Amino acid sequence: NTTTPPPPTPSLAKFLSSLDVLAEQKRSILSDTTLTESQKQEKLDGLNLPGTSAKLEDLCVFFQFTPSSNVYGYTEFDLKPGGQHIPLSLQNIEEYCDLSRSFCLDTGIKRQMEAFKGGFNTVFSLSHVKMFTPQEYRLLLCGEMSPDWSRDDLLEYTEPKFGYTRESTGFLNLVEVLVEMSGAERKNFLQFATGCSSLPPGGLANLNPRLTVVRKEGEGGDSCLPSVNTCVHYLKLPEYSSKQVLRERLLQSTQEKGFHLN
Repeated sequence: NTTTPPPPTPSLAKFLSSLDVLAEQKRSILSDTTLTESQKQEKLDGLNLPGTSAKLEDLCVFFQFTPSSNVYGYTEFDLKPGGQHIPLSLQNIEEYCDLSRSFCLDTGIKRQMEAFKGGFNTVFSLSHVKMFTPQEYRLLLCGEMSPDWSRDDLLEYTEPKFGYTRESTGFLNLVEVLVEMSGAERKNFLQFATGCSSLPPGGLANLNPRLTVVRKEGEGGDSCLPSVNTCVHYLKLPEYSSKQVLRERLLQSTQEKGFHLN
């Protein structure tokens, strides 16, 4: 099979999820021992695609995968032999879901995955990967995807310099703001300050170079925004009048998209 499937789209995932719900409703009806066969059939005939008034057969869907764009070089791919002539129905709904997911995540990308494994193996032997669990390996490759730190972590592994010390009000306010951040806010802060939204394995203790906080001088007062040198993890923070102002300005900065030299 040389066909390259496009990545599964959100609309396809939503559609398959709806089919899963419909399939579960079908199984629930068929397993209901209080119903006669005619009552079961009546209930099955009354099933619609969740959230719609459409019958499954009205969708005119066949056992084919249709890519979301013509850039993939084909308009459809049979999920099984003769798939173009096999309509999706309540009787085969489970098989359709299984084949669709298999094509997108397994059989349809097997050739590409084998090429990836071969290339990866030339850099790092796959035999050595076997010592790690999937979770451990993801941590090694991607770092801490859900940044976690405590007040003690920040005080120990963050370096205040050039206008700030560990006893400075501005620096301690920053620590409190960082501790109070939500998971999404922490990821945005890391992206802003380091250029990466995740931490290395081991968290802040293994961030290299360490996050450095210096006092940003100049006019502007509370209206001045923090700035960064991401390559060296350098946060330039004005001395704000309160922790609340610091939080507002820091969040405002982390939500900005773009590249700036400071």
